[in-house]
Amino acid sequence: MVEPEVISWYHFFVLIPIIAAAILIPLFFKNAEEKVYKRILFIFWIVLIILEIFKQLIKAYHYDESSSYWEYSYRDFPFQMCSMIYYFIPIILFFDKEKHPKIVDAAIGYMSFICLMTGAVVCVYTKMATSSLIYINIQTFIHHGSLIVLGVFIFVWNRKSITIKTFYRSLIAFAITVVIAILIDLAFHPHFINMFFINPMIITNIPIGNVVQEKAGYPVFLIGFLSLIVLMIFLTYLVETSIYKAVSKRKL
Repeated sequence: MVEPEVISWYHFFVLIPIIAAAILIPLFFKNAEEKVYKRILFIFWIVLIILEIFKQLIKAYHYDESSSYWEYSYRDFPFQMCSMIYYFIPIILFFDKEKHPKIVDAAIGYMSFICLMTGAVVCVYTKMATSSLIYINIQTFIHHGSLIVLGVFIFVWNRKSITIKTFYRSLIAFAITVVIAILIDLAFHPHFINMFFINPMIITNIPIGNVVQEKAGYPVFLIGFLSLIVLMIFLTYLVETSIYKAVSKRKL
């Protein structure tokens, strides 16, 4: 298919069910029992894992008019910010919140603020994840749309226990994932891999960021990029908590 543009019929077509699900699922299940809450997360997680496996297979299969071959696509290794859903949902599902309250709270914050933010960015600026392959375009919108839906749902279901500490803990978890991403980038070099878009061995492909890295150097780019991400995470936290407080006051 023709690669979807940022503003196109395909873009608007996929945004409709994402927005609807992000409103309806939290609305109907905001007071659901914990087992129902976790069942919903588990179903989403399994579906996304299956879709990701097929994505990895498709990306690893290369072909042209004369030949075809298998070669793993290192650039698609699932450890981007938007891939953290694969790692943090299991923490929410399987860690005992009474025994590991800080770890579970950090995972809740990561999903509610960071994954939600990254999903929204990609769904708005689709150029970051679209392709000329039909399956990839379907998978990417289901995946990033799910980040929005689950980010809102997890926040709404945990709304009474989420505090500023949840935000701080999510930042600690984010810092840990940043370090892991850089280690992965270095470990797989010279393969083209750019987890979190901060591989110190190559120039980033982030608009403006690539210019900053070339002109000012990697440390300046890294500090600037991560500072921007943290600001966006904080704004996401402020928007969600402000909406919750406004709705709570209206009910009172």
